[in-house]
Amino acid sequence: MNRLETIKYLTEISFFSQLSDTERLHLVDTAHQVHRKAKRILVHEGEILTNLYLITKGKAVLYYLRPDGKKSVIYHIKNDRVFSVESAFLGRRHQGIVEVLEDATLLTFPVKPLVDLMRSNAAFANQVARYSMNHALYLLELHKDFSFGAPARLSRYLFLRALESSKPHGEGVSFDLGLKKGALAEYLGITPETLSRLFSQLQNDEVIEVKGSKIIVNNVKSLVRLSEGIYQTPVDTG
Repeated sequence: MNRLETIKYLTEISFFSQLSDTERLHLVDTAHQVHRKAKRILVHEGEILTNLYLITKGKAVLYYLRPDGKKSVIYHIKNDRVFSVESAFLGRRHQGIVEVLEDATLLTFPVKPLVDLMRSNAAFANQVARYSMNHALYLLELHKDFSFGAPARLSRYLFLRALESSKPHGEGVSFDLGLKKGALAEYLGITPETLSRLFSQLQNDEVIEVKGSKIIVNNVKSLVRLSEGIYQTPVDTG
């Protein structure tokens, strides 16, 4: 993107919504456009950053490496999301690894000009604070999820999806799974085989029905209980 295209692009990003046109122009003049190949690590765990990142083309993912070497995906980074805010602003070591999933173009913003804008623009400072707080709470919620066993993590995911986007279906509700099953297994930190066994268990217990990517919840109360870590039949989560 050229200079004018970059300024226009930032007007569509909520993180920068409290900046004036003049402030965006100043910010763009300090930014750098970089390109990264697919499967390359962009940010290492424990790294201290001096820039914010914004993907303008492509995708990335934030994950942790488990002790067994497998990835536990925290979330996928879309091309409208500023990331690594807490590490850059607070000087904290970065939590997790950011890997580029496909060839990507990014904008990097040095922290100092952003801090200067926060000092002169209270609305932008509040926006950054809210963004950082919401992200920190999101990560805290994810850590809580990972403290549960695999059955509870799946049930919790299904319950939250039901709250977000379900429609009435008979005496229960239905909704789209939201992720392909392979991506969901990765997100939950389990193997696809374990995910398949968990879905079978939930269907055998008549809690849900699985029809492709469509989930029908027949027993919402049971799903809530399971999401709290209460599971009657142990399932191998290896």
